[in-house]
Amino acid sequence: MSTADPTAVPKIAWSQRMAGILASSIALPLIFEILLALLGDESFNFGRAAVTVVVVGITAAGLYLFRPGWLNMQRARATFLILAGLGTAIHGFLVTAAFDLFEDKDLVQDVVGMTTLLLGVTVFAVGCFYFRVEDGQEVIENPRTTRVPVEEIAVSPVAGVYEADSSDRALLEACRDALSVERLHYIAMYEPPDADPSAPAQRVFSVDTFEQARYRVRGLSAHQRRELYHAQGEQVCRLRHDLDPQLAHLHTGPLVRLVLDVEQGAIYYYEVSRNPSRHLVAVTLDQDHVYTTDAELEMLKGRLRRELGLPRA
Repeated sequence: MSTADPTAVPKIAWSQRMAGILASSIALPLIFEILLALLGDESFNFGRAAVTVVVVGITAAGLYLFRPGWLNMQRARATFLILAGLGTAIHGFLVTAAFDLFEDKDLVQDVVGMTTLLLGVTVFAVGCFYFRVEDGQEVIENPRTTRVPVEEIAVSPVAGVYEADSSDRALLEACRDALSVERLHYIAMYEPPDADPSAPAQRVFSVDTFEQARYRVRGLSAHQRRELYHAQGEQVCRLRHDLDPQLAHLHTGPLVRLVLDVEQGAIYYYEVSRNPSRHLVAVTLDQDHVYTTDAELEMLKGRLRRELGLPRA
């Protein structure tokens, strides 16, 4: 298992926001108690109001103090949906079938009961879906990733450009180590030709996980997909080269990073260094990890700069 530094990604404090919402919602049951007392001509029920305030208050305080991660929140949501679905389905069944438990049973109760039963079953199914789909998801606050088996990593150095006895080898190993099952699935290093540093960058090497079964595309072999990304990588570097003069009038400096968020994942461009001139083109095939993959690429850039003997950018 490899880990990414979670400090590189801003965390969404969902638990604190939820705690604030719960705390502010304490006013609602108090208002309802006042309305019941006024409309029903009864005295204000302090006991029921106190129980509501204590239960909601403890829940809000727990969320604020312990700040559970987003993945735990997803599981809690799934648990709630399952329990709510079962409870609603049972209620609907009792209203519809166990008529002797209810008074004044009529057609309206039948319709309401069956509607509630259907809604409950639907909610229960949604809860089961969340458990199956989201339980294994890696998210911003759960940065662990799964290393790809060495035999499933394709390493593609470019003959005549890649030099195994230079810093290229260390850079390739760093990129290979950055690949993961969940996030980074393709990384290529580019540099301009020695004869013409102003020319568009050419690929030095690439590493990818296209041999993995989970990311294979029907009708497209891993080799064919790799060649397509090689070609598109050159286009991305050329796009960056063309955008630089167009953005020069903004006086914000050269373009150092580009994220193309596509329907299935994202394509990234990173300027690793200017002297020597090195560029990264990377890909994630998982739309759920576009943001965290960007953070991991930022850390990979730092490691590559250290391998080149450069300070962290």
